[in-house]
Amino acid sequence: MVKADDMVLFVQVVDGGSFSKAADKLGLTNSVVSKRIARLEESLNTQLLYRTTRKLSLTDAGRTLYHKAKIAQSAFQEAQNAVTRYGEDMKGLIRITMPVVSANLLLSDAIADFCKKYPDISVELNITNRLVDLIEEGFDLAIRTAKLEDSSLIARRLIDSQWIICAAPEYLKQHGTPKTPDDLIHHECLMYKFNNGYSSAWPLYIEGTEQLLAINGRFLSNHLSAIKQAALANLGIAFLPQALVYDELKQQTLVQILSRFTRKKMGMYAVYPKARQPDQKLKRLVDHLGEALRQKQAYYC
Repeated sequence: MVKADDMVLFVQVVDGGSFSKAADKLGLTNSVVSKRIARLEESLNTQLLYRTTRKLSLTDAGRTLYHKAKIAQSAFQEAQNAVTRYGEDMKGLIRITMPVVSANLLLSDAIADFCKKYPDISVELNITNRLVDLIEEGFDLAIRTAKLEDSSLIARRLIDSQWIICAAPEYLKQHGTPKTPDDLIHHECLMYKFNNGYSSAWPLYIEGTEQLLAINGRFLSNHLSAIKQAALANLGIAFLPQALVYDELKQQTLVQILSRFTRKKMGMYAVYPKARQPDQKLKRLVDHLGEALRQKQAYYC
């Protein structure tokens, strides 16, 4: 069976005029080059070169193969150059998936700014709370705020997101303000539903250790924004990312409570497949998103 790399080596031997020049160029020994050319001739069942102590010359079959292989070599090089340029050029399509809250808070605007900055780049943004299989569904990048369990993915941390417990002033006026975690048992807690389950316990720091405190409530949602709206409507107490309620805290339409018992932070990550080295445009986008988040650090930390 003819090996394509042997044919490329044959072209380089002919172009260099000797085995030794081809060997030096490729970092091989003369004997390896000689053996591979002999293997090529054996595979084709024909002699390609006349060898003398002073020079090499082509047989008729060698000349035919050289011209055809030279065309193939040029085609291979053009293909390689095209792919290399694609990785370096700031153009092409980036397919991104991210959860609803991340998109609504900041990143949709940041991606829009990125598209304005790089007009030759196209972006397809898929906004979903579903855990997308990047490789199976052909995405280049995901923004995630959960611990990664898939070893086929690489994650770059963009920022840590602080979570807080909060409620509307009117709710606290009607039902009282919890002073300790145990007081939550007497309150309506708004619960986050995810992955066919829901959070019926909140991680709180009690006596120096993190403990899961069981909570109760009548309102559940798989959208954190809906939980925020329920809190604003005086329906109960919510455990939410600070960034999601930053403006409401400033406007005092929501009030943080039990702050000394809450230390929950979740990293926000840019995630891409390990097998796929990020090209220049993807690296630039991740840098852009990281910088956008740093400029809004007060929202998250």
